[in-house]
Amino acid sequence: MKIAIELQPCLKNRSGVGVYTYELSKRLQAYEQIELQGDVFNFLERNDLKQDLMGIDFNKETCKLFPYGVYRRIWHYLPIKYNQLFKREAQLTHFFNFIVPPRIQGKVMNTIYDLTFEFYPETMDKRNLRRIKRDLAYSLERPDKIITISEATKQDMIQHLRVDPSKIEVIYCGVDFKHFNEARNNSQSVREKYQLPDQYILYIGTLEPRKNIETLIEAFKRFKIEGDKSNAEIKLVLAGKKGWLYEGIFKKIQELGLEDDVVDLGYIDEIDKPALYQMAQCFVFPSIYEGFGIPVIEAMAAGTPVITTNVSSLPEVAGEAGLLVDPKDTIAIAESMYQLTTNEAKKQELIQKGYTQAQKFSWETSAEKLYRVYKELL
Repeated sequence: MKIAIELQPCLKNRSGVGVYTYELSKRLQAYEQIELQGDVFNFLERNDLKQDLMGIDFNKETCKLFPYGVYRRIWHYLPIKYNQLFKREAQLTHFFNFIVPPRIQGKVMNTIYDLTFEFYPETMDKRNLRRIKRDLAYSLERPDKIITISEATKQDMIQHLRVDPSKIEVIYCGVDFKHFNEARNNSQSVREKYQLPDQYILYIGTLEPRKNIETLIEAFKRFKIEGDKSNAEIKLVLAGKKGWLYEGIFKKIQELGLEDDVVDLGYIDEIDKPALYQMAQCFVFPSIYEGFGIPVIEAMAAGTPVITTNVSSLPEVAGEAGLLVDPKDTIAIAESMYQLTTNEAKKQELIQKGYTQAQKFSWETSAEKLYRVYKELL
């Protein structure tokens, strides 16, 4: 089976899409029946991609003619088949970032993670929204199979995009349980590297409107005001790259006078994440909509109690191992933070449940299911 995989999402600072692409690509190498090839754009080979693609050892073909962003803007006018850009004849090409380019030969799979563009378009980067809206119909019609990452998103696609249920396969995100769970010997160096406070509540994820961080900040203010004296020393740590429309987050911090109580770390190195989770009092993921929510199971694997929301895929992912709240209810979020910073019995209960829940999601299991889908198509 000759299969080409779009590796572009793996490059630079990976978001959830990049993590999904990278982790599955690494594990698909275990299947000797597959001849894999990675497709990547690298204009004039200006970028060194070795670090980004470390661990992905199968053959990679590079298109050096133009950057991916340029190709995306001109592909409707370019009289060249996609396959010719990479000098190969794959039987199947798997795209991992919502959109399928035109003029592609062979069988096709596409990955659609969520329907933010349908339900919350105002929270998206306008250029990305235009890109998806422009090419969505073709990207739903052309693939032989569409992969999504939760049953919740599958149902959204069936009900709102009218996709045939038989065309959709759910393949969950995973977590490297051992990586996040084992005791870290670098905790002190991570604390010093990021100048972390002694006690903190943690958020990890991209800074963008859909993640609902302004509501988290309002809830944290309530937590500080209405809690007891022990809350005074607890800070809120935000860890993640700046996405789009994030300026309101920092305005909210200033507006509420929390400059000394909210710590913005920016993008953090992947190797530092386990220690960052493990040192936190609790992890809060207040998103208004998710296709999956990888940080929820990362935190659970790390032994950190989780507060997340009762919408979209998050109840499916968290199960009974997290505190579920309305994403707009600052009182409920604040009360949950107070509960997990003061009630040791509840905290330990959720930690133990979290270990069990996190182990339901493994990249190896997901790669095996993806391999079976490839076999069915070929």
